[in-house]
Amino acid sequence: MAGTRQIRYRLMIDWDFNGTYTDESAYLESARGDMRLTPPAEAITGGSGIVSSMSLVMRNPSGRFSPLRTDGALYAYLANGGGYHVPCYLEISIDGGTNYYRVFTGVLKLPTESTLTSRENPLITIEARSREETLLQQRISTTMTAFRQLHDTTSTEADYIYAWLGAAGLTGSDMTLDPGMFVISHGWLDDESPIEDAWNLAAAAGGRLYCDPDGEFIYENLAHWQVATRSTTSQATFTRDTFGGLSIRYDDSEIFNVVTVEAAPRVLGGSEVVWESDAQIALEPGTATPFVARYDTPVYTVSGYDFEARTAGGWTATSDVSATVTYYAQRAEFEFTNAGTEKAYLTSFRILGVPVIGGPEQEQTRNSTDHGTNAAWFANRGTRTKSVRGNPYIQTPAHAGTLAQFMLRRLEKPRVTLLLSQCAGVSALRLSDRITVTDASTLSSSQAAIVTGIAWSLSLAGGFTQDIEAIQATNLYPNEGNYFIVGTHALGSSRKVFF
Repeated sequence: MAGTRQIRYRLMIDWDFNGTYTDESAYLESARGDMRLTPPAEAITGGSGIVSSMSLVMRNPSGRFSPLRTDGALYAYLANGGGYHVPCYLEISIDGGTNYYRVFTGVLKLPTESTLTSRENPLITIEARSREETLLQQRISTTMTAFRQLHDTTSTEADYIYAWLGAAGLTGSDMTLDPGMFVISHGWLDDESPIEDAWNLAAAAGGRLYCDPDGEFIYENLAHWQVATRSTTSQATFTRDTFGGLSIRYDDSEIFNVVTVEAAPRVLGGSEVVWESDAQIALEPGTATPFVARYDTPVYTVSGYDFEARTAGGWTATSDVSATVTYYAQRAEFEFTNAGTEKAYLTSFRILGVPVIGGPEQEQTRNSTDHGTNAAWFANRGTRTKSVRGNPYIQTPAHAGTLAQFMLRRLEKPRVTLLLSQCAGVSALRLSDRITVTDASTLSSSQAAIVTGIAWSLSLAGGFTQDIEAIQATNLYPNEGNYFIVGTHALGSSRKVFF
């Protein structure tokens, strides 16, 4: 790489969670980070997303960042683990530009401190994670009303993601979501992490959900790389002058000529007893007793509940007992009050409603001979089958068939991954950006590729560099750049309908 660049950066930390950030740039020794997408073929089968990370090395001569130094400037914030999940961001400007671009937004973890030695200055290392970190341990339950509304309004995967992240406290300004491509009949949370289920849902739709360096939660649908401007127009060009090394890798672990996707249908049942107690419930007199009834399957609607109560002597006490209840998709939370003077027991207790029941699994299979274009390549290589099973959000044969066809066309040809090392860092570069790679000694022509991973490093000595992983754009879609877009292309054009 040629030339010397001017790098400016700002490390901002909100120590007291009030939205006012302190500039800690003067203490930053170095930083590194990593962000990546789940590999395209694995996204549908893997489900789980990848949380971006950052590691900060801070100069600490005065004990500013020491949680055990009572004379440290930040002791009041850091004592007793106070630095945990503190909001932060790091942004970089290159060559005197007025625009700073964030390379990370998230929250801090707890620090690791090294003391002063004869060879080293006192340093402190602080790890950080992107905003998904704050949602991983949250537990959310979908109310029955919300569950029913999402079903009745033919909601797509994007609608569910918006609802679940909203239930976790995010707002519309925290999210940028592509339009959904699949109607999901039934989706709910039952004391579950909203981000983990949203990852699974995005995977079921062939999309990706992640938090970008600006702190926004991004959902990219199945067609994103064919319609998003940053994915269809090159955002940066890398040549031998701007990268240190280039390696090219074929991923032969993801080559298949048969793809099978399983659908797990769910339908509404008839009105019936959706829950019934199998033991007596004791209610102390004059007190409120909480009780949770968990259903085996989610319930679309509850028509009512009934119970009988008796004292230990067998006298009826039903009229002394009242209840308040909150209904969730897969449980009901009761609070019983016994207004009598004796201990009462619920001897029978049941809830009536309409459950959501699972139908028999159905499979959709696509193969290169009948549905693909590369059957001849497999003639001497045998059959390789990819199976996708167990994702509860693939609920219809049409949904499963679309995924099977999409995956077949992507997996039946070997894919090329470009690995660029020690690139002159581009702070504005984002995941899913299209880039151009040129190297006459390795490539006969420039290659267009989609960025799937960025590992970056910032230091006074080394400047700002990135290692970039990108997948060749060719063969990602069989009709690259030639799909029909509603509102853009005229009817009767030669463009193809997207899967």
